[in-house]
Amino acid sequence: MDRFLNEFENQFRAGFLPDLEQTLSKVQDEKVYACAFGTDSDWVTLFLAVNTEESLAGHISSMNEQGLCDSEQDEIYYRWGCSEYQYGEETHFNHISRLLYATEDVQKYKDEIIRIIAKVVNETADEVFARYGQTKADITFFVSLTDDDLAEEIENQSVHQMTVPGLASKFLKRYDDMN
Repeated sequence: MDRFLNEFENQFRAGFLPDLEQTLSKVQDEKVYACAFGTDSDWVTLFLAVNTEESLAGHISSMNEQGLCDSEQDEIYYRWGCSEYQYGEETHFNHISRLLYATEDVQKYKDEIIRIIAKVVNETADEVFARYGQTKADITFFVSLTDDDLAEEIENQSVHQMTVPGLASKFLKRYDDMN
C-alpha cells in the first residue's frame, strides 16, 4: 500500500469515531437510517452526513410547505441525497480533505478509498452505536459524489461493502419505482 493510502487510512480512522460519536450524541433521541460519506467528482473533499427518520420527515414537511416536494421521486431524493442530510456538518474531516487535495490524481485511488472507509466502518463496534440508542445493522452506509453523474454507481458499489445485506438490497432498489 503506498504512502498516500496509509496516511488516508490513519487520518480517516482517527477522525471517524470522534465525528461519528459527536453526531450520534446529537441524534440519540432519533432513529438514524443513513450515514453517508460525501465527496466530489475529483475526490478532493470528504464529509460525513447522517440522517434520521425524524429529520427526514421534518425536511420533507418543510419542502412540501415551500412547494419543493410534490412527488414520490422528490421524497426518495430527500431520503438518499446526502447533501440534504441534516447532521454531520460539524465533522472534522478537513484534515483529510487537505490530504486529498494535495494528492495528484487522487480519484485514481477511489476504489481503495472506498475500501478503507468500509473497513473502518465495519470495524466500528456495534456498542458504539448502542451507546447512543442506535443499531448499526439498521443504518445504510454508503459513499456518494455530490456533483457527478457517477454518484449512483459509487453509492451502489460502496453500500455492499459496509451495510448489512438486507438494507443494501433495499438501497439498490431505491429508484426502481420511479418510472
